[in-house]
Amino acid sequence: MFGRFGKSIRENQAKALEAQTYAKTLRYLREKGEINEQEEEILSQKLRIQLNDSRYILSNLGAHLGIGAIFAFDLIPLPLGTIGRVSWVIGARIVETVRRNFDRARIHSAGVLLIAAIPWFGYAAYLLPLRRQAKELAFVLANHIMIVRKNKSYAEFLQERSRPIRKFGNWFIPRPGLITPK
Repeated sequence: MFGRFGKSIRENQAKALEAQTYAKTLRYLREKGEINEQEEEILSQKLRIQLNDSRYILSNLGAHLGIGAIFAFDLIPLPLGTIGRVSWVIGARIVETVRRNFDRARIHSAGVLLIAAIPWFGYAAYLLPLRRQAKELAFVLANHIMIVRKNKSYAEFLQERSRPIRKFGNWFIPRPGLITPK
């Protein structure tokens, strides 16, 4: 109906909604004392750039979360979510290689495949290439997911876990270099 103009309006609305969502997450982190006001501003500025640059990775992360939603209430005692995630990574790697888009094919790495094969945790496998490309976005997104799902920050979530899980979690989603540790 609106053609190209309508599409750009929808894209701008989606970007505005994302910016509002991440602003709430940053505000939550500041209120919890995990970041200060200056760090909130720096993260907000970096997110504007990194969101556009990371669309492909975020779409794959969304696909993994969608796979989780589909198989969350599956009554068959098979690891269908794990099979779906692993199949997604392998299939996407093959498709991008056939298309000769090697930059995108590299996103579907062996590391992503291995993490995707871990039950429950594998839904976050695409945070691995996201942290390489946009570490601030990965940090804010991990916190956003935890706030929505558990009503606590990523750091608070990790504090309740065993030492090996905390070490892995801090390696998987490190605090960005611009942020001073607590």
